[in-house]
Amino acid sequence: MTRALAALGFAIGVLGLLGGCLSMGSTRDAGPAPDWVLNPPPDSATAWYGVGEGIDRETARRAALKDVATKLRVSISGRIDSQVTDTNGKVDRQARSRLSEEVQKTEFRNFSIEQTAQGGKGYFVLVKVDRQAFMGDIRAKLDPLDATIEQTVASLEKASPLERFIGLRRLLPTIDSASAQAQLLVGAENGGAGLAKLKRYQAVQQKVDESSAGLVFQLQAKPQDADVAAAIGTFVNENGMRAVSTAGSAGNVLVVTAVNREDEIYGSKVVKLNVNVNIRDDRGQSLASRDHEVSGTSRYDYKAARQNAVQALLATLREEGPIAGLGFGQK
Repeated sequence: MTRALAALGFAIGVLGLLGGCLSMGSTRDAGPAPDWVLNPPPDSATAWYGVGEGIDRETARRAALKDVATKLRVSISGRIDSQVTDTNGKVDRQARSRLSEEVQKTEFRNFSIEQTAQGGKGYFVLVKVDRQAFMGDIRAKLDPLDATIEQTVASLEKASPLERFIGLRRLLPTIDSASAQAQLLVGAENGGAGLAKLKRYQAVQQKVDESSAGLVFQLQAKPQDADVAAAIGTFVNENGMRAVSTAGSAGNVLVVTAVNREDEIYGSKVVKLNVNVNIRDDRGQSLASRDHEVSGTSRYDYKAARQNAVQALLATLREEGPIAGLGFGQK
């Protein structure tokens, strides 16, 4: 019995000593942060430096790259603030919105881990991003977009007003993508070619905005679809163009075709409208087309249900805008 108690006491002593050692190891102070955490190397024309902290090396590495992305965003913001324009009392802040989205998506592929140290929450990491390689990646994305914009604008110089309007409207997604890449180039170059490209894209954007001015569409529809045609005419007029119901000798034609279906569901009158909008030039060539399906209900009669369906069509057009609503965005 005495031997058993002695053995038990010895075991408890060993475990206590081991536990003390482990405890001291887990709470040992990792020491102060190294100097490069508080005073990282200065950025240069060839490299950016970023410092990150995390519970492990990978988390700290991601934080360090995020630090570089923050520097890039600040640099771009300072450069493009003067590019924000004021048109008709409305400040255009699309550039800033694209900037925030594009910087968040930025991935630095050419970087190296310069320093790693334990401390603080776990680890510190210092990364070095190859600035010239980053600019090369951006130019590789931007150059084909830039070429598409230049070629499209040049090809539309002698086009009809309607063809120019459609061509420029279809160019909008390319302009947005190119502007986002140009902003990244502005931050990497501290201005330079990226800023010049941004100004050129803004000039093209201005052409897009002005391309609807002076466009007149002659509305054509069957007499029973005059209400549908009137709603589409209202939408056209709201977007800087003009819709007329009188026939002219020449010009653009907006043909409205509607199929009306009536039904009754649980005592309510239901009208479903299948509407086709087709835009033709003065030669009768179809340049844009779009189908819409809307419905309206009424507790009383089909006439009121149809009126509600027509209002639903107008609401759909307003939500989609002229590019998608009239089929200009579809090739």
